[in-house]
Amino acid sequence: MGRIDVAAVAEALLYIVLMMFQNNFVKWNESTEVFERGQVVGFNQPNLHSGKIKKSVTRSLWNQFFIEFEKHNFTPVIHPMSALLPEFDFPQWTIVFLLLSACSIPDKDLKPVPQARPTPQHSCSPDFRYAYTDKTSYFPGDSATVFIQASKKVELCRLNIYDVNGNLALSIASRLFTQTSTDTTEAGYDFNPTVKFLAPLTLVSGIYLIENQAPFIIKTREPVDVTVVYPVNTVNAYNLNGGKNLYSPDNRPSRVSFLRPMTLQSQATYCLKWLPSLKDIKIGYISDPDLDENSSIEQSKIILLPGHSEYWTRPARLHFDNFIMSGRHAVILSGNTMWWQVRYSDDQTDLICYKDVKLDPISDPLLKTITWDSDLLQYSIRSSIGADFDHGGYGLRIDNGWNGFKICSPGSPLLRGSGLNKGDILSVPSGEYDGSPLLGFDANGFPQVDGGALNFKKIELIGFDKGSRDGKETIGTFVVFQKSSSSGIVINAASYGW
Repeated sequence: MGRIDVAAVAEALLYIVLMMFQNNFVKWNESTEVFERGQVVGFNQPNLHSGKIKKSVTRSLWNQFFIEFEKHNFTPVIHPMSALLPEFDFPQWTIVFLLLSACSIPDKDLKPVPQARPTPQHSCSPDFRYAYTDKTSYFPGDSATVFIQASKKVELCRLNIYDVNGNLALSIASRLFTQTSTDTTEAGYDFNPTVKFLAPLTLVSGIYLIENQAPFIIKTREPVDVTVVYPVNTVNAYNLNGGKNLYSPDNRPSRVSFLRPMTLQSQATYCLKWLPSLKDIKIGYISDPDLDENSSIEQSKIILLPGHSEYWTRPARLHFDNFIMSGRHAVILSGNTMWWQVRYSDDQTDLICYKDVKLDPISDPLLKTITWDSDLLQYSIRSSIGADFDHGGYGLRIDNGWNGFKICSPGSPLLRGSGLNKGDILSVPSGEYDGSPLLGFDANGFPQVDGGALNFKKIELIGFDKGSRDGKETIGTFVVFQKSSSSGIVINAASYGW
């Protein structure tokens, strides 16, 4: 049984999925012929001998892939992955898979620092300790307020803001000073504003980090191919700055403030750094609270969930489901997705999750902040993503698994040309999985998904891993499904190891 290097294959699968949804519909037999004729750069190379993808399948190979598509002007015959499954009778594809960040204290009404003047030569970095912003996301042209803790007072310095790959995006003039506050998890840090600036109209949608530390999102109002939903709710839930988080064993808070320093989510980092390298695919970024407004996704063709996206509001789930039922698509590169229901405070600065139906004072039982698998909420996780954490369980523990997905369907269009064979292991170590309901196992030990329990039109099992939860063996599943003839396709990789 072979083991496939994740650094090579994960990029391949991610790119294939994105391109698979891209542009016009291509008949299944046409796309198959393209592969058979060896016309797709990057899949029929000598280095793919013996049916195994080697480490030499890298970003440079994908650049060749893009060049080949560009050369043919994206004519239909060049798109090898334009139909996901021949059994899925969806009418048209539009994008593809992504499988495989003093003298005086300023008052609260601090005005944006005019940035037309030259920025100072002196860098803020030596005296910068940490920071947070007043919101998790902004449109170009919005005013952003930054709260900074510094080691000493600096009259004026150059505050650098970088993109997710560490490239300098812009610099602004800022003062620095030391802050004092209560530094609490629930109330936030209550710093005085350090600097305000206007997000440049030319700043492209993406994830940016103040001094390569404090992340914030720049959104777009333009139509996009893919909308990436940054899981800031989950980042906030696990954030220990201020002393506690939603997992603290003693006196666990029922709410946690977004007005605290946060870092880029580790489980999402690789994917977020890879996405900007994709050419000819327009990508927009939002954060979890934006998904409460349908306008944040109405001009998108695909929703992408990277990393660990565990905490969801009811409006966000409804908008996600309506998006899929309207015929658009989703790629889920997250494990333990949609596990807890949450709410926001009226000003959206707090994430609320009591994790106990009796403690939550809200009168509407459908809004109780408990796990979505509770019958009380009347909204199963599996109805949205075809799997849940209860069935998927934990990875990277003592279990009978492989820390990756054992391939079940090498003939799937998602894997065609990858060199993966049945029984190969796609190494994607993950601490948490989601799993689909199962009928049992075949004679060779491969799971059989219970499609009847999900009531979907079609579901295909791509791969599986064995995990554990509460002393029982669980099965994490990598699936592709379509709920109905008119709905979009959901690719649920059900792992946060991507």
